[in-house]
Amino acid sequence: MISYLKGKIKYQTSNWIILDVHGVGYKIYVSKCQSVKVSKKELKNSDTLTRDTIELFIYNHIREDRSELYGFKTMDELHFFELLIGVNGVGPKMGMNILSKADIEQIKKAILSNDITLLTAIGGVGKKIASKIIIELKNKLGSLEDVDLSNLDGESNEFVDAMSALGYKKTEIIPYLSKLPTDLKSTQEKVRWMLKQMK
Repeated sequence: MISYLKGKIKYQTSNWIILDVHGVGYKIYVSKCQSVKVSKKELKNSDTLTRDTIELFIYNHIREDRSELYGFKTMDELHFFELLIGVNGVGPKMGMNILSKADIEQIKKAILSNDITLLTAIGGVGKKIASKIIIELKNKLGSLEDVDLSNLDGESNEFVDAMSALGYKKTEIIPYLSKLPTDLKSTQEKVRWMLKQMK
């Protein structure tokens, strides 16, 4: 599964790009709010493209008949996208439409303040879906806002990496970090405790 790509933009439209990664072109859907695009003049100038290598964190959406890539400038954007599409009725295309309407902080603010207006202004998002997004994400966003990952020591970072390697998303791990028993010293002990909690 593809989770990260680095390359040059070879072609672009309003909502997707073709990223040239060592001669292989990947079609990647991006939101209109992300500054990952280049001008037509730059596309014609290979020297400019050499300087404009971009990095994207990827969500790989696999279906029976297709595989689609969605690209994000930061892990925070990817995690928020994963939260959105975790809401019943919100697929990747709608999730990307929501992220194209406003930046993440504006969307979070709307969710936390029960402001349905911003969401219902997006094509395809009715009052029912907007209400679901607010109800299902409000508590999750609250817990994410309360945790400051910048204070994590090396041991904790190693623990988060270990859980990620086991297939757990960062958004699933964060709510448990403050509950970790202080007597658990090694990463292995912390992982065992976490796996018991998440059964």
